[in-house]
Amino acid sequence: MNLQKEIEAELKSRGADFVYFADISALPVQQNKNFPAAILIAKILSKEYLAEITSHPNYVQEKIKTKIVQTDEFEHSEKFTDALADFTAGFIAKKGFAAYSQSENNIANSGFYDFENKRTPLPHKTIALLAGLGWIGKHNLLVTREFGSALSMCTVLTDAPLKTAAYRLTKSKCGNCRVCIDVCTCAAILGKNWEPGLQREEIINVTRCTTCLRCLVFCPWTQKYMVRKSENIT
Repeated sequence: MNLQKEIEAELKSRGADFVYFADISALPVQQNKNFPAAILIAKILSKEYLAEITSHPNYVQEKIKTKIVQTDEFEHSEKFTDALADFTAGFIAKKGFAAYSQSENNIANSGFYDFENKRTPLPHKTIALLAGLGWIGKHNLLVTREFGSALSMCTVLTDAPLKTAAYRLTKSKCGNCRVCIDVCTCAAILGKNWEPGLQREEIINVTRCTTCLRCLVFCPWTQKYMVRKSENIT
C-alpha cells in the first residue's frame, strides 16, 4: 500500500468520513509554508443534529447559557477533526516527511492565527476549493453539492509524495438565493456571491457573527442533504 492510500485508510479507520488531497504549490509561501500538498479531513454533521437546530433556532445560545457547549455535535466534530490532523502530521513525520497540522491549537501555538481579526493564512475551505469539493457561499462557508455546509474540516500541509490534482475553482452556485441572509439575525452576511479574489470582509462581517449555525443549517444545499435518503460515503 502506498503512503497516500495508507493515510486515507488510517484516517477512515479512525472515523473520518472522507479524505481529500490538494495541490497547494501555487499558493504564496505565506499560505502554504513551502509545502506543496495538503490533506483535508472531514466529518459530516448528522441529519438529526441539523434537524435539532432547525427546530430550535436558539440552540447554540442555549448551549452556551447552560455551559454544555462541549456536548454540541459541531463542537465535538471540530475537535475530532483537529485531533485527526494532529495524528496525521505525526504519522507522516514517522514516515520521514515534513508535515504541519492546521488544528486550532497548533495554528495558535505556532503563531499563525490572527486573534484580533479572527483569521488564519490558509483556511480549510481554501484547501477544499483547491480539492474540488465545492464553492464559498454567501455565508462565507464551504458549500458542497452532497452535504451543503454540514461539514467539520481540518487540514495538514506536507511535502510527502502525494498524488494531487489541480482542479478549476467551482463558481458560486448561490445565484439570487437569500436564505442565509434572511435567517441571519445579526445582519453579518453582506449578500455578495463569492468569486476568486473577493475579500472576506466583502462577504461577511465576522465581528457581528455569533456562530449560531442558522446559515449553515438553512442553506438549501444543507436542507437537500437532510431530506436525501442515506447513502454510503465514498
